[in-house]
Amino acid sequence: MTQAGTTQNYVDTASVVHTGTGNVFLGPAPPPRKPPRRLAREELYFHMRRFVRPAVANAAYDTLASDRLVVLTGPDGSGRQTAGRVLLGELPGKEVPFELVPDVAENGHHHLDPDMVQPGNRLLLDLTAAEEQARREMAGQLPKLWEQVREQTAYLAVLLPDTDRELPHYVASQVHHLAPPDRMALLRRQLRCEGMDTRVCAPAPESLATYLTTRPPVREVARLAHAVVRLRRRHRHGVHHITDTPELFAEWCEKALSTLTDPQAAVDAIVGKATKAHERAFCYATALLEGARTDTVHAAARILTTATATPADPQPLLEQNGTHHLLRTIRADRDGDRHTFAQQEVAEALCRHLWSDRPDLRGVLLDCTPQLLALPALDTRERETAAVRVAELMTGTEPGTVLRQRVEAWAEQGTDGSLTAASALLDRLVQHPRLGTAWRRWIYDRAGVQTLTPGLRRVLTGVCATTMATRYPRSALIRLHRLAASEPEGQGATGALLTHVREDGQALHHLLNRLSRRLGAPDRHPRDLGIFLAVAADRDLLARTVTTDGLSCWRSVFRTAAPERWRPAAAPLLGPEADGETLRSLIAAAGRNHPALNALYLTAVESGPPAHAHRVLRLICDARSPHPPRPMEETAP
Repeated sequence: MTQAGTTQNYVDTASVVHTGTGNVFLGPAPPPRKPPRRLAREELYFHMRRFVRPAVANAAYDTLASDRLVVLTGPDGSGRQTAGRVLLGELPGKEVPFELVPDVAENGHHHLDPDMVQPGNRLLLDLTAAEEQARREMAGQLPKLWEQVREQTAYLAVLLPDTDRELPHYVASQVHHLAPPDRMALLRRQLRCEGMDTRVCAPAPESLATYLTTRPPVREVARLAHAVVRLRRRHRHGVHHITDTPELFAEWCEKALSTLTDPQAAVDAIVGKATKAHERAFCYATALLEGARTDTVHAAARILTTATATPADPQPLLEQNGTHHLLRTIRADRDGDRHTFAQQEVAEALCRHLWSDRPDLRGVLLDCTPQLLALPALDTRERETAAVRVAELMTGTEPGTVLRQRVEAWAEQGTDGSLTAASALLDRLVQHPRLGTAWRRWIYDRAGVQTLTPGLRRVLTGVCATTMATRYPRSALIRLHRLAASEPEGQGATGALLTHVREDGQALHHLLNRLSRRLGAPDRHPRDLGIFLAVAADRDLLARTVTTDGLSCWRSVFRTAAPERWRPAAAPLLGPEADGETLRSLIAAAGRNHPALNALYLTAVESGPPAHAHRVLRLICDARSPHPPRPMEETAP
């Protein structure tokens, strides 16, 4: 499970997924291989179904709709990020909100670039985890950003911590203070979305009522709902056709709360009973790979036993305890041929116990991680679950140098298990509320290095094309472009870049703008020309290159590239079905470059009938003529 302030980790079929400070959602996690913007849209709809509106939500929406800016403050755990996303999502239209990420200059100052705002954008600027100095810097830049938001008919939601009482005067009328929603209503909404009859929740059981009086954060209420759903699902697996009852709900709440409020008690009981080396190895393997098959857990336990140099059990094989005894020892269950704990929180607490109580085993676990993730019987989701758990353990304690060394070392190994581990760790780091800015900057710096190992290049490309493309699309585009510009021919970053801009029209706009500036510069990068031609060679993107920035790129192509290089890409734009405006734009981009004009004409000759070639020739002659042609009716006999 992730900690507060993280974003979007896919855990298991009924996973707990954090998507921002004070915000957790649970239920079937969408497959991570979907296009990033579709993934973001599904996540938004998921939030909107489970959102319990605070008292100021309607007033905040009116402010956002009329002024195009709203500032939300509130205590930690009040659901600020969920509220901000939902308010942006409720605006008319289908645009999906995404987070606005400030640029960090070389001197460390934070900069909000107004050019990042495009028409119709719905932007979320989350400053709740930023340092006070960074918040002040960006708050001072809000007026210029707000002006650009209004000019582009966009919308902006700014999230600030509750401690910021002295806000700039120019946003005073946009500020709305969020109070945590009714926690019982939130719990019922979460359970109702999972198909539970919430009439059994009233009256609230004594244990639940007592817990809610402590005013837990919103994320903790969501964790409780997930634990109750998990217990309910396990109960129904054993007892068919049973209806929800107040007695069962009270039992599930008591069990869930006992682990949520004091998970260490359950861990101490398990570890205290599992005293032998093979028992503890089996215990930790079950926790790391919860939900995996029996043979997989046994194989993982053998890897841990070998890595810790534990001597073999001298007992004959038939006298050794079997899986049933080991499961009973660690208080786990077998669901079919898979191993699980009664509550997911027990597995997470066991992993934390292994990490914090035995720091001498951390290096062993990290060295074994690629082997554990490479076990052939693990499916993709189980592999990613284990990788995420290891990454969460590391980010809580390890310094940045160790984290960087692990990302690079695992990536350089190049195996499926090591690449999964490196991707999960870097994915976790780029979303971290405090460390994320520095790690996104690290990716930017590494993306421009031509000597990256294939494994590290693959990891950087994967993280940029998935998580960053969903959360920070502009930042993802810049890094994918740098990766594509620095990679040798025939590698994957260019393909990932094309996929990204194919799914996001604004990303294509940003890419063409970057390419037009870079291709027009004296020190242009040699790969930028090839990247533009790769965009033009994509039939889904070609027609969208006939824009101001796209034609600027074509102008550079005609000026610097041999016709044999660009003719295959330009041929569809010069075919018989091309409209006159497109043809005139391309001919104008060629200017008075005679080889380019000749190549345009030859391409038209090869792509259509003589009448079409004559049409193109007439347009070329008109463009080259120093005087515009007179209207046809004036020259008619």
